[in-house]
Amino acid sequence: MTLVLRIVLGLAVLLLPLGHRCLAEDNGVISRIIETEKTDFGNFYLDRANLTRLGIGVAGAAVFANTGMDRYIRNKYQNDLRSDVTDDTTRIFNISGTALALIVVPAYIGTYGVGKLLHNSTMEEWAQKSFRATVVGGPSLVFLAAVTGADRPTEGDSHWRPFQNFHGISGHSFIGSIPFITAAKMSENPYQKGIFYGLSTFPGLSRINDDKHYFSQVALAWYLAYLSCAAVEKGDDRQEKRVNVQLAPVPKGIAITVQKMY
Repeated sequence: MTLVLRIVLGLAVLLLPLGHRCLAEDNGVISRIIETEKTDFGNFYLDRANLTRLGIGVAGAAVFANTGMDRYIRNKYQNDLRSDVTDDTTRIFNISGTALALIVVPAYIGTYGVGKLLHNSTMEEWAQKSFRATVVGGPSLVFLAAVTGADRPTEGDSHWRPFQNFHGISGHSFIGSIPFITAAKMSENPYQKGIFYGLSTFPGLSRINDDKHYFSQVALAWYLAYLSCAAVEKGDDRQEKRVNVQLAPVPKGIAITVQKMY
């Protein structure tokens, strides 16, 4: 898990400076990085409503983890529902969280670059929002993995034992669901939105199917990903509504342009 976070945070230096449409008027790479990160992290870690929602999610996961509910769901699925069909369906997601980070994060950078070359703002927006959500939720992912200290299904129960293990939340589910949740939030068509939200659950379901994580560990990771994407979206909405004032030289003086986005 810590390796995943190092990969994500290290590559942040490469993607965040590439230019955010809402911060394009800021001067300098460093100022853009700082402003973007301050906004995202503030919306996640300093927003009372968001912290309340996160607390509710953690409390809900605790109920499943520290009772027999997780074990019941695990046994029911493995004994009655798992089959060759479910194995084949989830096989595409059957890779470790670290390997997934090594695939997904460079994919964001590549997609952003292609979008830039093709002047495709949708590709640029999706890549950057997905990456920013991964970065902003990363510290919480590592913190929750440590303080829950739960085991995998093949190692023991899901009861929380702080700092005893590192599997109380699924990094695979967190990283894998973000690109789909981002796409869902960007979609205006309700049917497309529903499809993307549905696909966002598949990385976590693959971990349940492969007996790598309990239900609570997957559900908490998905919810953390959702809150991370919402924090990024909230920051962008605020930036789009602000007033932009620009100065531009003209043949006989200076032109002042004032623009307010609604």
